[in-house]
Amino acid sequence: MGYLDGTSVTVDAILTKKGREIMSRGGAISVRSFTLTDTGVDYTLWNPDHPSGSAYYGEAIENTPQTEALPLAQYTLRNKLVSFSRDTVAMPAVILSYETHTFETSDPISQNASILGWQNAGGAAQVGGAGWTAFVPDTNIVSIGNASGAPIGGAGMYFILEQDIPTAMMYELSGGGSETTFQIRPANNLDVARTITVIFFHNASGTYNSAQFTVNALKDTRARLRTENMKG
Repeated sequence: MGYLDGTSVTVDAILTKKGREIMSRGGAISVRSFTLTDTGVDYTLWNPDHPSGSAYYGEAIENTPQTEALPLAQYTLRNKLVSFSRDTVAMPAVILSYETHTFETSDPISQNASILGWQNAGGAAQVGGAGWTAFVPDTNIVSIGNASGAPIGGAGMYFILEQDIPTAMMYELSGGGSETTFQIRPANNLDVARTITVIFFHNASGTYNSAQFTVNALKDTRARLRTENMKG
């Protein structure tokens, strides 16, 4: 859902089938939880030289129109708003075991992801249980072997020039706490080497990091392994 503007309590929301069913029976819909994001906010519009004083420094930001409600959060909630203690000196960061890797064989690798500096408003370390997400823009190059995936129409959380890839996939790993492991599997039927950027998200904090994977042409390797297995 999205607020239409900063002066109205009207909420633009998309109801699920269950929500529409409840409303059709005369029931009421109440919002029990929500997530805030500043995706789409241009902070360069903050103007400390506004002639009307400090109350108007953020006027341009507050008047920026926001997009309508969308059914998939990954298109709008790239940067979630979170609370930290007052003495926080650094934002949390996702650390990856591989920032780049080239696949010479069809063997998968284990991509370890951990979150550092994730604290709640009281300063205590958060271990979380909201899980992790990996965005793969083209599963014809690599896929995630140990997570449940869902195709998406277009490429949420990615650059506009790379959108509308029909083989884009979001992979979810529930739990995992402050760290988890993704199994990265390369394609074994490429005719030429391909390179892809995979983005890994810590769901609770909205923090993310990316890794670049190159998959060499592995058709010959696959044929050789099949021949060796037949001989064995």
